[in-house]
Amino acid sequence: MKVFDLHSDLFTDIAYRRKNGETNVFDRIHYPKLKCGYVDSVICVFWVEPAFRNNPLARFEELYRYVMEDLHESLHVNVCVSTEDMVDSNETKKINVFLGLEGLSFMERWGKSDFHENIESAFPELHAKDFRHAIYAWNETNFLASGTGSYNEGIHKGLTEHGKEVTRLANAKNWIVDASHTDDKSFWDLYHTSDQPIIASHSNARALCPQNRNLTNEQIKAIANGGGIIGLNAYFEFIDELNPTVDRFIDHAVYIAELVGSEYVAFGFDFVDFLDNHEVGASFEGTTVGLETVEQVPELLVKMEKRGFSKKELTGISYDNAFNFLSRQLKG
Repeated sequence: MKVFDLHSDLFTDIAYRRKNGETNVFDRIHYPKLKCGYVDSVICVFWVEPAFRNNPLARFEELYRYVMEDLHESLHVNVCVSTEDMVDSNETKKINVFLGLEGLSFMERWGKSDFHENIESAFPELHAKDFRHAIYAWNETNFLASGTGSYNEGIHKGLTEHGKEVTRLANAKNWIVDASHTDDKSFWDLYHTSDQPIIASHSNARALCPQNRNLTNEQIKAIANGGGIIGLNAYFEFIDELNPTVDRFIDHAVYIAELVGSEYVAFGFDFVDFLDNHEVGASFEGTTVGLETVEQVPELLVKMEKRGFSKKELTGISYDNAFNFLSRQLKG
């Protein structure tokens, strides 16, 4: 069985290791683990860590340089801008990688005279660099949107006019617009502004775990009704306040599938085991017992089948639902 992961931060690990002089990081460190976890395709994000908030553009440029150097060296990466670019990982020994953005604060400092010109300049340049996915904020409020857990949440709530402008540009270029990390006001602003489906690449059900990063029933229904998709998050904090386990992760899959249908459920694992030794300015203490790393995904699939998911439903959740959404959304 193949797996499509809608959210990975492995680019952060690549950048830190490259800065320390390592090479071929994807091939040496991540490819064997992804293959062990049946991962065929993945959206990998560029995330400006809290430690670099004072100069997000410089950090984004540094991340991009280190990561792309590594990907260009790789024998096992196939960078894609649409599903037409994808290859079978088993036949080619390559992982399909889509480039994403987790937080757009760096765009504010693109070098033009005002926010509008920065957006108008940045967007086509990022598109030309093969980006096709965007989350507007990560635990901060920026010039576009307000995020959950924002350290500066008093600035505003919801999408700004610049956030709406970015949404229009993203729609025009058929980007994947991702609501994970947006607070409730920004979520609904994004939903009502976008003329295309939105996704939540790595969010769970708030009814089972009352964390603001998770989705309310109304948000889950809105994403499904609009033709979007929800990626289940394996990070312990979004699974259960007291007992985060692989079985509780599956509870979220069952809950969302029963609420809107399994065809709107996918995986967005958000594994962070490889970030432990890096000074990112945030802590990731805690684990989801039985689902700490990507190598445990095959065991997860067995458990999900035992919980009652049919072969067809499981194939959909693990791969087909994400692939079908990207096939409809991305136009090259």
